[in-house]
Amino acid sequence: MSNLTQNMTISPLNIEPFSSRVVVTSNGIFPAHINYLIKNRKKSQSWLSKSSSSIVKLLDFAEATKGAYRNPRVMFEAFAEILPDGTIDENENDLFGLYWEPISAEHANSIIEHITQFSDFLYEKTGDEKLLLNPSVEASKSERIMSLAAYHHKKNNSFLSHTWNDQAATEKAKSAKLVKKYKTRSDRKEIKATKESVNQDLILNGFWRYKYKRHDASFLNIKNVLITMLMHYAGLRISEPFHIFISDIKPDPTKSDRVTITIQDPEHGEAPEYWCNQPGNKHDNIKAYLKKKYGLKPRTKIQGNLQAGYKTKGKKIKVEMFPTFQWEWFTLALDYYIKHQRKTNPLHPHPYLFTDEKGNPATIKQYRKAREKALIKLGYDPSKYSGNNPHGSRHAYGEKLTDLNVDRMIIKEAMHHKSINSQEAYTINAQKRKAASAIREAEAKLFEGSDDDTSKTNYFNANDFLNEFNHFRRYSEGNLHVVDKGD
Repeated sequence: MSNLTQNMTISPLNIEPFSSRVVVTSNGIFPAHINYLIKNRKKSQSWLSKSSSSIVKLLDFAEATKGAYRNPRVMFEAFAEILPDGTIDENENDLFGLYWEPISAEHANSIIEHITQFSDFLYEKTGDEKLLLNPSVEASKSERIMSLAAYHHKKNNSFLSHTWNDQAATEKAKSAKLVKKYKTRSDRKEIKATKESVNQDLILNGFWRYKYKRHDASFLNIKNVLITMLMHYAGLRISEPFHIFISDIKPDPTKSDRVTITIQDPEHGEAPEYWCNQPGNKHDNIKAYLKKKYGLKPRTKIQGNLQAGYKTKGKKIKVEMFPTFQWEWFTLALDYYIKHQRKTNPLHPHPYLFTDEKGNPATIKQYRKAREKALIKLGYDPSKYSGNNPHGSRHAYGEKLTDLNVDRMIIKEAMHHKSINSQEAYTINAQKRKAASAIREAEAKLFEGSDDDTSKTNYFNANDFLNEFNHFRRYSEGNLHVVDKGD
């Protein structure tokens, strides 16, 4: 297939240029989708990239099945149906020549949604119904109920619920899209947390440059230690430390041996105080500050390794470490890092705290690679399945607060979630541990003050069963006739 996505800078007339992955076909850039990207340029880089890759997937399918379907709408229905299972049959053959692997229902739904939104955009612009791949049809009774239930669930968890329009929601529930989304699991996916022992080993032993030079702090990569601490003891997402400016760090007014850190929204946050105090800068936000002082864009608006997302849009992040005494160790390490290890690049200055060896802003990719290498060196599995990936550190922070029965609203603020329900993904393990503990306590009460032999006679005796099973197994093995291959 000759369809692909490619990084480009889009420069619309009278609009600030922006970067995105665009759809490129055998005939060149796909202009209709460029217009769609311009309309949605305020969305995240991740969203723009997913839109482009979804369109490429559809174009590949359309070319592979050319002439097989009577119209584009039927083709899209077939496309949506084939997504979850892929195109490879049980004999490893693929009639389409696409060789798509199976994907999750969530991923399939994302692709369907992106294509549907683009198709709706084309229809709104042209009025051509042939371009409407996924039209609205009358909703069934169950679809109306589910739509309204989802609406009220979101409304009840919204701080501005009084501004929501119930009448509009009722009207919207009367219709549904022709191509339905796939059912997904209603329960939260269990996310494993990084164990405290693993995290301490990583911090103390993982980031030394040379094995036999641990007497000298200059051989410890303190930048990686600090980033690890911010995720494990402050619950930051992996992208968030890479938005910290030097000017975001302030002395703690209550503790002389500690600092405070407030991370600003990388596009709309407050510019540093010293900058706003200068003539002509009073009303500048962080985006204007980066452009005027450094000629840079926010890291949410660039492509490549320097890109870093920011989920808490419109809000600043007040970094809250737990246990709070970790601030003292963090402050000591931070002071050493800034004085002795942080590099600067006079030709390409910037305000970011974390830098690479050349003085350029440090990248998420660099940290991921260093963390993975350190964990493997220490003998740990670095994958998410063991809980040792970067997000496992954030999860550990949420679990610790939940285990100690910290109020859910406080956890929401500490982890900068939009909804209080978001923390459920981080607290499921804590809930399971509490359930297991409660069951053990109930069992202890059940047999409290009773003789084991008399109190458990009405219950299944596992030891008796195992003894009988082992006796039967030994008897069977002793009488088993093994046929030798040479017979």
